[in-house]
Amino acid sequence: MTQQMTDWEVEDWIRDYGYFKREIDRLNKILNRIEVPNQKLTATYGDEAGMPKGSSGKSMEELSALSRDEQRLYRFIEITEYLYKCRDIIDDDKEWTTYDCMLKGMTYTQIAKYLRCSRDKVRDYKFNVIRTIGKKVTEDQFRQQLKNITKVG
Repeated sequence: MTQQMTDWEVEDWIRDYGYFKREIDRLNKILNRIEVPNQKLTATYGDEAGMPKGSSGKSMEELSALSRDEQRLYRFIEITEYLYKCRDIIDDDKEWTTYDCMLKGMTYTQIAKYLRCSRDKVRDYKFNVIRTIGKKVTEDQFRQQLKNITKVG
């Protein structure tokens, strides 16, 4: 994959950072919920006694969906933690602030207003941040780590 494509992917991750965080919370709730089995008595006579009983466990489709949810959860956790750690590699204060604002979902206009600079300057900061993180993604072979997460399960 070319560096430009990696940079585009990094830009998508940064844009979706807030979504990833919300999805991590939602998936954690789904995957960690405790289900109490129903304590129904078994019929010993009548029509219900002759009917087949359903399994109390999860179906294969439910287990398959659970596996996909777990893979998504782990992938989102890896991406958000990686992006958070990337804050340390940004040296310039304005670029660091721009990156932090991007992770919070702020627009160019909002960041420019906050930094008291032009939107073009914010675009330059953003370009430098994405290029720096894109190089780190390539060096760390982070994309390969993400592929390994989806192969597990």
